[in-house]
Amino acid sequence: MKAILNTAFHHLVLAALSLTAPAGAAAQEPAVPRPRDVLGFTPGDDYRLADFTQLGEYFRRLAAASPRVRLEVRGRSTEGRDMLVAVISSEANLARLDRYREIARRLALVRGVSDAEARALAGEGKAIVWIDAGLHADETAHAQHTLLLAHELATEETDEIRRIRDGVILVLLPCGNPDGLDLVAQWYRRTVETPHRDSPMPWLFNTYSGYENNRDFFMQTQAETRVINRLLYREWLPQIVYNHHQGFYPTRIFVPPFPDPFNPNIDPGVLRGIELVGGAMQRRFEREGKDGVISRYGFDIWYNGSLRTTAYFHNMIGILTETTHDTPTPFVYDPKEFPERFGNGWSTRTPSINYPRPWTGGLLRFRDALDYMRTGSLAVLDVAARYREEFLYGIYQIGARQTELGRSESPVAYVIPPEQHDPAVAAGF
Repeated sequence: MKAILNTAFHHLVLAALSLTAPAGAAAQEPAVPRPRDVLGFTPGDDYRLADFTQLGEYFRRLAAASPRVRLEVRGRSTEGRDMLVAVISSEANLARLDRYREIARRLALVRGVSDAEARALAGEGKAIVWIDAGLHADETAHAQHTLLLAHELATEETDEIRRIRDGVILVLLPCGNPDGLDLVAQWYRRTVETPHRDSPMPWLFNTYSGYENNRDFFMQTQAETRVINRLLYREWLPQIVYNHHQGFYPTRIFVPPFPDPFNPNIDPGVLRGIELVGGAMQRRFEREGKDGVISRYGFDIWYNGSLRTTAYFHNMIGILTETTHDTPTPFVYDPKEFPERFGNGWSTRTPSINYPRPWTGGLLRFRDALDYMRTGSLAVLDVAARYREEFLYGIYQIGARQTELGRSESPVAYVIPPEQHDPAVAAGF
C-alpha cells in the first residue's frame, strides 16, 4: 500500500512540474548567443580576427534567438557576398516598423506635410540611427565591435539600453566591405606567426577601388556603394549616420565637431546637429575617463563624396570617428616618439580646449579600440533616444527650409545636354 501511495505521489509531482516547465528542449526559446559562443573567441582578443563568414553566422544566430533583432540581406558585394543589415530595437517597435519607417520618410521628404502634422509625426515616431563598420577593411576593429554592440543592445536590461531600444531603431551595417574583410582576415592569419605580421596586403582590399571606396558615394561606381546609398536614401532615411573609421595617431580617437571651413551650402541645422551629437560623445568619453579624445581637427565638412558627407545633402547628421590601433596585435606606443605638435600647431602633450586630456602612450590591445568604439556608438544611440522628437522634427524643418530656398534662390547646378557638336569635350567637362 505504501508503495502504491508513493507511486501516486510521484506521478502527481511530475504532473505539477509539467504544468510549470517546458515540455522539452524544443519548446524552449533558443538562448541568445554571445559572440564567443559562435566565434570561439571574444571580439577584441589578441591575435584573433573574425572573417565575414563568422560575422554573418553570428548575426544570423543572434536574429534567430532574439525578437529584438531582424537580419536582412539587402544586396550583394562585388564578389557576391551578402550585404547584411541588422535592425535592432524593442519588440514593440519592430512590430510597428513599417509605420515608423513611413514617418521617417514623410518627415525627410517634406512634401505634403504641414508643420503641425510634422510635429505630430515627430512625437509619434522613433529616431532612426544608422551605424556602419568595415568600409575600410584594413581598419579591422570596427566590424568586430558590431558583434559586441549588437549582443549588448539585444540582451542588456540597464536603464540606458532600455531607453535606447524604446526610442531608437538602429540600422546596423556590420560590414560595408565583406570581400575586403575576408581578404584582410585571411592575410592576417597567414602572417600572424611570421616576421611579416601586420604587413600590408600586396593586393587591394576592394576589388576595383581599394581604399578609395569611401570617395565613391557621389559616383556610385561600386556595387557596395550602390547598396549602401539605396539603404540610406531610399529605404531608411535615418536622422543620424555614424560612419566608423580608424587612424589618427597620436590620439586615441577623433570625434566631432569638425573644424572650419565648412561648405556653406549645408544647412545650419545639420551643423548644429553635429555639434549636439559630437558634444554628447565628448561628454561620455570624459565621463568614462577615456583620454586622447580630440575634436575640430583633421576631418572637415567640405569634401562631399564620402559616406558620411553625402548624408549632409539629404539633411542628415553625419558623424565620423577615427579610432587608433587597427590591428589585433598588441603594441606599445612610446610617447617619446610622438610628434610635439599636430599639423595645425596644437600641442600633442599639453591640454587644450579641443584636446583636454592628451593620451600619454603605452600598451594598446585590440579590445581597447573596440571599447572606444562601443563608447562612441552608445553615445550616439543615447543622444538619439534622449532627443528623439527633436531629431525627427529637425530633419523636416531643414528640408522645409531648403525647399523654400530652392524656390527663391538662383540655381546651383547646371544641366549639360548630351546633344553637343563635340560630345567628347562635353563629357570631359
